Amino acid sequence: MEKGKKLSANLVIALLLSLVAAQVFAQSHPEYIPLGGGVKAVLYRPDNNPNPKVGVITIHRTSNYLQHASCTQLSSRGLMVLCMNSRFDNNEALVDWELIAQDVARGVNYLKNTQHLNKIVLFGHSGGGPTTTYYQAVAEKGPSYCQGPNKLTQCDSSGPRSVAGLTPADGIVLADAHPGNTVNGLRAINPSVNEGHDREVVGVDGENPPIKPQKNLDLFDSGNGFDPTGGNSNYSKNFVQRYTAAQSDRMNDWIEQALHIRGEIAEGKWRFPDDDSIIIARGGGSVAGGGAGANIFVPDVRQQAGTIQTEKLMLNDGSIVSNQIVHSVRLPNPTNAPGNPAANDSFDNGSKNLTVTSFLSANAIRSSDSADYKQIDWCSSNNSTPCALMNISAPLLVTAMGAHYFIADSEQYYLNYAASDDKDFVTFFGLVHGISPCTPGTSWNVPQGANCLANVGPLDNQVKNYWDYVFNWIKQRFGT
Repeated sequence: MEKGKKLSANLVIALLLSLVAAQVFAQSHPEYIPLGGGVKAVLYRPDNNPNPKVGVITIHRTSNYLQHASCTQLSSRGLMVLCMNSRFDNNEALVDWELIAQDVARGVNYLKNTQHLNKIVLFGHSGGGPTTTYYQAVAEKGPSYCQGPNKLTQCDSSGPRSVAGLTPADGIVLADAHPGNTVNGLRAINPSVNEGHDREVVGVDGENPPIKPQKNLDLFDSGNGFDPTGGNSNYSKNFVQRYTAAQSDRMNDWIEQALHIRGEIAEGKWRFPDDDSIIIARGGGSVAGGGAGANIFVPDVRQQAGTIQTEKLMLNDGSIVSNQIVHSVRLPNPTNAPGNPAANDSFDNGSKNLTVTSFLSANAIRSSDSADYKQIDWCSSNNSTPCALMNISAPLLVTAMGAHYFIADSEQYYLNYAASDDKDFVTFFGLVHGISPCTPGTSWNVPQGANCLANVGPLDNQVKNYWDYVFNWIKQRFGT
């Protein structure tokens, strides 16, 4: 009899657990939505709000966002979420940046015209930041925003490539959004590659000897301050200034090479009539996230360290402090340490493998110093979050992850570039770029892959804090 009672109890518990699991799973109804033009989407409907009036679009330039955390986190809170992949998903070499506004438009039109939603919010995480802000700037200002003699590439006002007549979204949320794949490429390019190695010699008889970096510009030389053991690298102010200026010089040289090829193609003088390949050795990988770049702030956390003035910081207990400068709690990462497979000098992880089109449209920007915001020509590229924000009036929420290095960029958007009258900025302590808690430790080199300072304390509530904050910001302005 006692055994029967235990079996009955176990069955009840199993049934309850299955019901709970079903309820959790049923927080959304993923439904594949073919939007055409190579654009993929999955629609997440909120079970707790059968007639939502507000929709969120999540999209990146090349990453697969069909199962992004926002899809379930925001739909479970009552919003309809359309998670999208652009036509260029998982292929940086195919990116023709100006066309990506057409892809976002397919999602906006679907939510407006098919789902009949009243309000649309764009969620721009990481590379989704420049993607969503580019769309919104063109939608608000028209094609004149993405045209002009200063642009490395321009959008079209008519024909199959036209970006005219786009419907503006009602608000934008930036989640650790980077300033543009262009600026990421600028900050990742290794300036120690001398000019003789910056032009590949192709063909079976081509000679491409191993690259010997210029010692005075070698980020990974211990004589310049690099610590290969995992401690913080200690670059001098003089080295930093020379290094970041040289990064701009090398990027500008590649821009001139690409413009020359494009001009020759236009005149029918090039080997191909449409495009050509470009390989930039030690330029950072041509994948979402940048691969193994030569970003000086990765091994030296004193660079891009945090905010320049007191800003809001969300803590794990849900409280917000706003009386202190916000510092990232990330650890240095010696990307070229011995044994690290993601080395900057490799072909797979450390080189840009692009076309002339994808380089000029989505990976190039003019500047004279990669670290000085005032010396970057933000509007020379349409893949530029700061340039777009200067042309957007919709309400804006800027969020940064407290264990990553886009805090400084996020503050700049908020302080110096965003034209929106309704704007907010908050950093979430201890979250890494993927909107998840960091792993406390002492070094990136430990087996468990520690990625933030050892004394950050518990972070068990921080992910919930993040999504609650985003949801409440949307709800207060647009409802659900």
